[in-house]
Amino acid sequence: MAKLAFDPVDATMSVADAATATPDITIQLVDGAGNDMTESRAVFAYLSKDADGATICVDGTDTTEIAILTDGLLVETAADIAGWLVSEADGDIGVTVTVASTKTAYLVLVMPNGRLVISDAMTGYTSG
Repeated sequence: MAKLAFDPVDATMSVADAATATPDITIQLVDGAGNDMTESRAVFAYLSKDADGATICVDGTDTTEIAILTDGLLVETAADIAGWLVSEADGDIGVTVTVASTKTAYLVLVMPNGRLVISDAMTGYTSG
């Protein structure tokens, strides 16, 4: 079987409460055969200001944190805005992102083949 059948080449992401200050994101890594991963795998992730992943967020200005919610592990490489996400054995990862008021952020996953998987917009919380 081709190597990519065992590596994550895609992911599904679901953003809960995208218009709140701390939306939760559930991630399911998918292998080259279209199946949910059945082993732990790592993907690089970062927060972007735009829907194509071309502009990285600035910690403290656009966001304040990306953190593990329930499933998986975060190994930060740039404080609070980027790092490696490691899934559980079933390919699940759960994160929460703190988005600054009136700002927009997207979680971007960089798959091992270079493909970007980008979440829906998280729009932060505006009080008032």
